[in-house]
Amino acid sequence: MIGFVLLALAALALAVISCLPDAAGLYTSPPMLVLWGAMAVFSLRYIIHKRLFKRPSVFLVHLAFIVILIGGALTHFWSTEERLHLRQNESMNFAGYSITLTKFDIVYYPGTKTPADYISTLEIDGDTASVSMNKTVVKGSLRLFQTAYDQDGLGSIITVSQDAKGTTVTYVGYALLAIGMMLCSIPRRIRNICIFISLLILPMGASAAPKSLPKDIAENMGHLYIYHGGRIKPLSTLASDFTLKLCGSTSYNGLSAEQVFTGWLFYYDAWKTEPCIKIKDKASRLAMGNTSGYVALKDFFNSDGSYIFKDGLHPEANEKFALVSTAATGAIWSIFPYNSVTGIEWLSPVDDLPEDMNVDQWHFTSHCLNYLSELINTGEREKAYSVIEKIKAYQIQEAGEVLPSSLQTSCERAFMKLSRTIFPAIFVLVAGLILFFFPHRYVCVSILGVASVWILSLIVLEWIAGGRLPMANGYETMQWMALSGALGGVYASRRSTANTLGPICLIVVALALIVARMGQSNPQVSLLVPVLRSPLLSIHVLTVMIAYAGLAIMALAGAAWLLGKRDVLAVSRRMVRPVVFLLATGIFIGAVWANQSWGRYWGWDPKEVWALITMIVYSFPIHTATLKFFKCDRIYAIYTLVAFLCVLMTYFGVNFVLGGLHSYA
Repeated sequence: MIGFVLLALAALALAVISCLPDAAGLYTSPPMLVLWGAMAVFSLRYIIHKRLFKRPSVFLVHLAFIVILIGGALTHFWSTEERLHLRQNESMNFAGYSITLTKFDIVYYPGTKTPADYISTLEIDGDTASVSMNKTVVKGSLRLFQTAYDQDGLGSIITVSQDAKGTTVTYVGYALLAIGMMLCSIPRRIRNICIFISLLILPMGASAAPKSLPKDIAENMGHLYIYHGGRIKPLSTLASDFTLKLCGSTSYNGLSAEQVFTGWLFYYDAWKTEPCIKIKDKASRLAMGNTSGYVALKDFFNSDGSYIFKDGLHPEANEKFALVSTAATGAIWSIFPYNSVTGIEWLSPVDDLPEDMNVDQWHFTSHCLNYLSELINTGEREKAYSVIEKIKAYQIQEAGEVLPSSLQTSCERAFMKLSRTIFPAIFVLVAGLILFFFPHRYVCVSILGVASVWILSLIVLEWIAGGRLPMANGYETMQWMALSGALGGVYASRRSTANTLGPICLIVVALALIVARMGQSNPQVSLLVPVLRSPLLSIHVLTVMIAYAGLAIMALAGAAWLLGKRDVLAVSRRMVRPVVFLLATGIFIGAVWANQSWGRYWGWDPKEVWALITMIVYSFPIHTATLKFFKCDRIYAIYTLVAFLCVLMTYFGVNFVLGGLHSYA
């Protein structure tokens, strides 16, 4: 029992420290080191007292955590880490090795200025090696990691660590844990969970509107490519983003996003008096003499023509004004690719055009949109269509090899339309609540199946459009949690006699979808930063989100029991061990990824800390032989409901309060 008290104290201490400023050093302060050591000693005593060595699977799991603690101690006391700042062709002697930076390269996504990787080519005692993000170099006892670089591209910062013993022992602990968890559950549950994971991985009325382009012409322009936000995207995507940010919706007064976006360029005089700019800040609206929430561009100026918000104290108003300005002046219209000696540049009509650009290209880039405007205003629609086609042909001619494929473009357009509606989430939530009180197994399974197809379709569309498995931000990870809940609900509803389980899964799915939309009301197809371009990202995120979905189902099962729905708690009890094992697996896969990327498998980042706290908290109900009070259904139900606060803190509290390396997720 003392071991469990120490474990609870450790979780409480970690939670308190994570909220303190300058917490990093406190995690390994002398009192915490004593606590970790005492936990290891009492864990060993627990193994001997309970004779766990007679049960190999359980023995390996408990032994693994002791080995991991020993590995952590070796790392803490005997590892070394140093940063080497090398300029190109500069040599430095370190730990007996001569290290020279011969070249540093930034690899960009094709046709963009967005970095895909950072690569340092080193010469180490005459041997050539390349260090990049997620790719380390091992030389003797040294491990070299790409950390940073000089802005002029002629220097690189390499982290060199020596921790062979600590890392090796810790990885042995991970291996023992994996073997133990599989042996614990293969006869009953893990086989089904593996199939479940495989299924996830394989598929892997208004007032008169202002003047605007005819809808068909605006839609045609939406098929052009534009360079914005560090990547090449369909113009329709930028139009949708622009309209949503400006108006609070992806349409305005019956006009499509493409009509709104192009309207500001082609019909500026009509749009500047249109009250279409949504301003939430009350002080900004009052400064403009407007209380309706929607203002016109003209409201941003005083009667003498001076700009109202030049004091810079109204960031929302300034942001909206800057957004409109870039569209109205043409500055945002980077639709003309140009092959320069440094690669493809994307130019707008108002950019300073390159001096070596030939005359025809110069005239086309400078005057094409003006000519298109004249044709539209004079009613020459066929010629207008022809100019749009010429722009498209010019884009293909100059940048064809780096443009997204037609399939990617179609998928992105479909994703942008489908992902921005919240109605499916509301429908699933309402259905889950109704079926919770009036259960019907067939209806529930059918809705879960349809929800699975819907979510999977969004994931596949974004996957194809972005050329990567979407697992990099809050919206994307919540989609996987929703899919896990939906597919898990279909499987569990067909296997279990608990009528309440299906509706609970529906509620989990709906809440995950709603949270995804709340966290990112404007879902984006985006490029990955270099550190996230690792296959371990997909495995780590998928495993953790399946675990979180399971913990959410357990929490709602506890709430259902407290509300008198007693049929689902037995399912929750059967879930606790495999779900905790999945969470542990996800945490340690993340540790391996961190070791590849940053040269350390554990850095006491707030999300790492709270994931560990969550795992500790949910490990208690597994030990009912010692903690006998968990056999009481009421205690177990209340505990799983309250314990879910740890998951909420891990996912949301860290992102929005504590920050850290994982605050993007």
